[in-house]
Amino acid sequence: MANADAFVVIYGTTEPVQKLRQISVGSLSFLYSQDGLRRISWQGTELVRAIAWPIRDENWGTYPAVIVDERVEHGDRFEARLRFTVGDGRLECDLAIRATASGELAADLTMTPRGGAFSTNRAGFTVLHPIKGVAGQPLRVTHPDGSAEETSFPERIQPDQPVKNIRGLAYCVGVQSVEIGFEGEIFEMEDQRNWSDASYKTYCVPLVHPFTYDIVEPVRQSVRITLSGSGRIGSDGAQSDPVSVNATSRAAPKIGLALESGWLPSGAMPELGASAILLRTAPDADDLPQLARFCAGFDEVDLEIVLPDDLPVSAGLAKIATALAAEGVAPSRVIALREAYLGSHQPAGPWPEGLTPNEMFGAVRTAFPGALVGGGMMTNFTELNRCRPDTTRCDYITHGLTPLVHAGDDLSVLETLEALPQIFASAGALAHGRPYRLGLASIGMRTNPYGAAVADNPAQIRRTMARVDPRHRGLFGAAFAAGILAATEGSTVEALCLAAPAGPFGLIPEPAAYPQAGYDGKGRAVYPLFHVVREACNLAGHPRLSVEGLPHGTVGFGAQTRDAHRLMLANLSDEQCAVTLPVRAFVLRMDAGTFDDATRNADWLATAPRTQTADIELPPFSVAFVEGTFSSD
Repeated sequence: MANADAFVVIYGTTEPVQKLRQISVGSLSFLYSQDGLRRISWQGTELVRAIAWPIRDENWGTYPAVIVDERVEHGDRFEARLRFTVGDGRLECDLAIRATASGELAADLTMTPRGGAFSTNRAGFTVLHPIKGVAGQPLRVTHPDGSAEETSFPERIQPDQPVKNIRGLAYCVGVQSVEIGFEGEIFEMEDQRNWSDASYKTYCVPLVHPFTYDIVEPVRQSVRITLSGSGRIGSDGAQSDPVSVNATSRAAPKIGLALESGWLPSGAMPELGASAILLRTAPDADDLPQLARFCAGFDEVDLEIVLPDDLPVSAGLAKIATALAAEGVAPSRVIALREAYLGSHQPAGPWPEGLTPNEMFGAVRTAFPGALVGGGMMTNFTELNRCRPDTTRCDYITHGLTPLVHAGDDLSVLETLEALPQIFASAGALAHGRPYRLGLASIGMRTNPYGAAVADNPAQIRRTMARVDPRHRGLFGAAFAAGILAATEGSTVEALCLAAPAGPFGLIPEPAAYPQAGYDGKGRAVYPLFHVVREACNLAGHPRLSVEGLPHGTVGFGAQTRDAHRLMLANLSDEQCAVTLPVRAFVLRMDAGTFDDATRNADWLATAPRTQTADIELPPFSVAFVEGTFSSD
């Protein structure tokens, strides 16, 4: 397969994969790119997730960097000098990085405006701290006045900044330790798990400052990191024994389809078996009757209502209830929010005037007396965490998921899967025993709470805050969805949506205003994601299975049906891996070799021949569908 074709099959785009250069200087190691340093480790233990230098625009999007000059030297020590510009050359940045075998790493950045003031929402160093081995652990903070305090990284996800006014941080991961010093700006920390990032983030400038500010003269910042400790902990995650497959006390979650204007298929939808449709609409939606007729084909209709801020709440709800009733649709569940609450607000406010989400419950019950009433948000866990629902007055809680808030590269997107169990645990605690139902959990961003709109993506590249992400259409999107399903293990999540019928989050190709590499004019019937969602629908409600002993980067999701144990095993990495089952089973693998068959035939999962084996080779971003009988000992 040609290289460009391989990119399309896996990533849905011909855009090259980000190049990450592995750097080792003595016991210090990290990944280097022109965007940042990743996985900064000492003797194999990750102590700093990343150092980056993003420049944000007024909508919190990241300005693309234009590299002017780059010089890298790697020997007994590592040195890099990088000059780049953003905003059509209006801000020039000079970066210097030095790392030594003694565990010292230094980064210095100078940002100089050219041709006048440069407007930004954030500019300068961002340091990410991992969550594995860190969440809930001690943290020493030094402030600019020289004072120090002993605190800890939050265990549950904190809605506001856990640490402010930072000059230095010190913490340990196992037997290794790190000290970090900051200069040139006021830094503070936020709990990035709110946005599904697998990190805590130390950044500048503080959020109490205006979001958009001007750089009018050169700004200099520096970060100094010292790593130390002896002895290696952990393992490389390689599998040496067969995996174990065990029954759990929970059921596999129910699977719905998300729907809103523009997401209806142009023709018949292939049989999927989704348990519900999750319709988002508004009183002024011209196509509400058409959407309602599509919803009438589902056993359950869950409703998300967005009300214009200037429209009386009762009148808006009544209009939608009447329109749905005219098509014979009686919603099973309803959450309603005023439009202002699709935006994000700091925990301390200011908050929009008018009815709050908790004050909407009564009006919703009046308009939809036969429906359960939801609390929470239609955007991210962040917004739910900052505006917590009164669970004494609602029947369930909900929120959505996207990994594209802070970064769009493959590694960052995949890292967000690490944070999902902690999001589910924190949201489950906020539910106080009420049912917990996820809305749309997707790569692309459905709604941008942090700016005026989601980002356009006409070139179909990896981009933060973009609604249309090309990876959704590739094997990457299918494997990522399997990762979301696997992350729900042990949680109270009872239902979720992984896609829509058509449109930017669709399961089937439809003509679009943007190019769809590998699909336009190819006669394909479905995206690879279709088969993952279809199998998840088949498993929904059945006793869930847990798969233990998988190699690093591989996830498993499955359930025990009446006839067999069924699993989905996904490789969420760009390297081939192998899984050994405890016994031989029937296996069907969706990978680059079967991509054509899988995307041309909606019934591929039921009709394609399977191989009976106990040894499964998983190429990058492949998904293996497994059916067999496994011991639960």
